[in-house]
Amino acid sequence: MNVSVARSPIRMLAYAALAVPAILLAVDMLFSHRYFPDPESTNQVVGSTIEASGKTVDVTTVQLTVDGKAQHRRDLVVGIALLFGGIAAMGWALKELVRPTVILRADRDGLAIRVDGPGYPPRLFPWDEVVEVRSGVHDDDGADLPVLSLRLADADLVPVDPAGGDADPPWLHLFADEWDSPAHQIAPLLDQLTTRRRPEGASEA
Repeated sequence: MNVSVARSPIRMLAYAALAVPAILLAVDMLFSHRYFPDPESTNQVVGSTIEASGKTVDVTTVQLTVDGKAQHRRDLVVGIALLFGGIAAMGWALKELVRPTVILRADRDGLAIRVDGPGYPPRLFPWDEVVEVRSGVHDDDGADLPVLSLRLADADLVPVDPAGGDADPPWLHLFADEWDSPAHQIAPLLDQLTTRRRPEGASEA
């Protein structure tokens, strides 16, 4: 039996949609100032000129005030952060929609899980190391999130700081709020392959 889990396409579409206003706001802050107010400024006379009629008129230029210079620096920092953050979020979401990253894969060899962060390969937990799999909710900074919880045979096998999860040796709780399949559907499929449920000598396949 093979089971694989990726990120929910609906959640990825939501991230892409949220990136659009961030990019538009960044462009407005950095360039157009159509909706975001201009930094505070005053008109300074820098010289004079004579029109064809012979009338002398002042030549002025816009100068930022002290507060305006601080506002301009703030707009630059926030605008650049929003622009690059929005572009990065948009690119990541579109990539996940086109080529989803498999977060969890279960096959006869065991559970391969991305718990070491971006750029690292999935970590394989052979079935002999997995005692129990269950679903539930787990507190994450005050929010109760759905999780897939694995009880491992050795507490030392639990990653110290797992990406997308929480370590509670011998338990490893994987946050499932962004998965394309709910944890309560995945847990029974995997639990039947664990050492707790598998009769001695039975095949893992």
